[in-house]
Amino acid sequence: MLDTDPQLGRYGVTARLFKLINDMPKDKKLILLKRLIGDDVATQLCKLIIEMSEDQQVILLERLESMPVFEMPETTVSLEGNESSMRENPRKPCLINANYSVQNTDYKSYILDISIGGVFIETNEKFTIGQEIVLSFTLPNYQKPFKLTGTISWGSPRGFGVKFDKIPLQQGEILKSFVEQKE
Repeated sequence: MLDTDPQLGRYGVTARLFKLINDMPKDKKLILLKRLIGDDVATQLCKLIIEMSEDQQVILLERLESMPVFEMPETTVSLEGNESSMRENPRKPCLINANYSVQNTDYKSYILDISIGGVFIETNEKFTIGQEIVLSFTLPNYQKPFKLTGTISWGSPRGFGVKFDKIPLQQGEILKSFVEQKE
């Protein structure tokens, strides 16, 4: 049996997988993806679409119908409904403890990906898009905690996305450095 980090508990294997995948070159990630899903790409895409909110599905539909397949971008398509069709901030897979508060109720969970603009939080809790959130977390190798406010921008059965409000300059620089660093 594989040894896991006792501090991460049942998420130890997930964290190790995230790190290994994050460190892979793009071509190897595509090879791994192909091996994992085989030739049934359509089924896997449909599973991902089912996890999207209805708003995200509508945005994806509009973007795909307005873009010929041969012009599909290699970068990530944003499903946040903003003017730009590309995600403006790169995301980094991670597993970071998160404490957050929504409507004066406190919760604990994990951030599964992070960018300078927001995070994805894993949870079974259901929240309404547009709700305000106060989020606290500590980045690896930086002990001073972040306490940021934001808005819940989308949800799925696995959790929800948060778009940060204004980020203090120093914290923004630290966050950007963390997202850009290769481990």
